[in-house]
Amino acid sequence: MTGGSGRREAGQLENALLAVLWAAPTALSSAQAQQGLREQGLDLAYTSVATTLTRLHAKGLLERSSVGRTYVYTPSGRAAQEAAARMRSLLGGGRARAVVLSHFVDGLEPDDEATLLELLRRAEADPGGQAGETPSRPGGAVAGGHSADKAERPGSGSDNP
Repeated sequence: MTGGSGRREAGQLENALLAVLWAAPTALSSAQAQQGLREQGLDLAYTSVATTLTRLHAKGLLERSSVGRTYVYTPSGRAAQEAAARMRSLLGGGRARAVVLSHFVDGLEPDDEATLLELLRRAEADPGGQAGETPSRPGGAVAGGHSADKAERPGSGSDNP
């Protein structure tokens, strides 16, 4: 994730943190998000993670709530909308669009494929409706990987700035 100068490219830490939060079954504290990054091979200082989470919250990409003396974070609806916009931008247009979509579909996990099919059925049934709402997955999880009730688990240590 680092270039020759030892610095990350702009946005890479934010994207990595969003990925950790999307994959988590519940809201995460800064310490829990830091651990999630470590599991991906990114060993960052706690202060770097906490600062980036605070900035993502200020941008409206994360929801934050207080649990005891710590904050816990979950991706906001805006984060999902921006990710979808980036996907559309990368998809581009023209002949390559179908090829790119084909490769994307070939790489889907079974749960993601089922979610995509459900979303396509909803869009077809209600073209002007809310097909973009997050469908439920088996076991109460939703497409973003969060439980439907967004249960929060308290973090370890204080995350308050």
